[in-house]
Amino acid sequence: AVVSTQSTGEVVIQTILRVGCKSISHISVALNRFRDLIMAVMPNQDAKVSCLKITFSFFKTNHQLMCIMIEKYLNFQLIEPSCIVSWIFSPYMLPHFDRLYLWQMLDTTIKFCIKRCDRIKLELEKSKVKLNDKKEQEAGAPDPDIAEKRKQLVQAAEEEVDHYVKLLEDAERSQKEVFLIVVQRFIMILTDHIVRSEQESRYTQTLWFRCTRDRLRQTLVKYRREVKRYMVTLQTLLFTPEIEPKILECFTQFKGYIA
Repeated sequence: AVVSTQSTGEVVIQTILRVGCKSISHISVALNRFRDLIMAVMPNQDAKVSCLKITFSFFKTNHQLMCIMIEKYLNFQLIEPSCIVSWIFSPYMLPHFDRLYLWQMLDTTIKFCIKRCDRIKLELEKSKVKLNDKKEQEAGAPDPDIAEKRKQLVQAAEEEVDHYVKLLEDAERSQKEVFLIVVQRFIMILTDHIVRSEQESRYTQTLWFRCTRDRLRQTLVKYRREVKRYMVTLQTLLFTPEIEPKILECFTQFKGYIA
C-alpha cells in the first residue's frame, strides 16, 4: 500500500517523541539526531502544522513540556516562527485561548524572533569593528607583500559583514511577518466571534472574548518597542476604520499609551 507523506510524517514525529520523551535532554538528542529526517517529512507549512498538532496531543497532560518543545523546534530550525503562530491561532487551538500555556508558547515564539535579531545585530557590530581594524592594518603595511595579505583579510572581513547584514535583513523580515500575523489573527478571531454572536443573538462580551482581547492589548504593550516600528503598516493594513470598534479600541488605547 502507498503511504502518504503526511501519514509517514505523523509516524516519524510520534516515534521521535516517544524516543525522546524520557527527559528534556533526550528530546534534544533525538531532535538533533533525526533533524534531517524530520525536515524531510515536513516539506511544507501544512506538514509542520500537523507536526505541532501531534506534539500538542502527545504532551496533552504536560503543557510545560509542550512549551519546551516549541522552543526546541525553533532552536533546531525545524519550524518557522510564522508557522507556529499560525498554528496557535488555528481553529484547533481556539478552545485553549483561556489557558496560560498557549500564551507562553506565543511569548516563546515572539521572544525567539527578538533575541535572534538582537544576537545578529551584536555579531554585525563585532564584524564591523573587525573590518575597521583590518583596514587600519592594511593602511599601515610596511611592504607590498604584507599589504596584499592584509588586503585579503580585509576582503574576508567585508564578506563577513555582508553575511551578517543579509542574516539581519532576513531575521527582521521574519520578525515583522510574525508580528503582523499575530495581530491579524487576533483581529480575525475576535471579529469572527462578534459576527457569529450577533447572527445567533448571543452575548458578545463573553469571558473568552474579553480574555482574548486583553491578550491582544497585552501583546501590543509588552512588545511595544518592536510594535512601534510597524505602526504605519498596522494602521494601514490591519487596524482600519472598518473593523469592529471593540477591537479597534485596543489599538487606539495603545497609540495613546506610547504617545
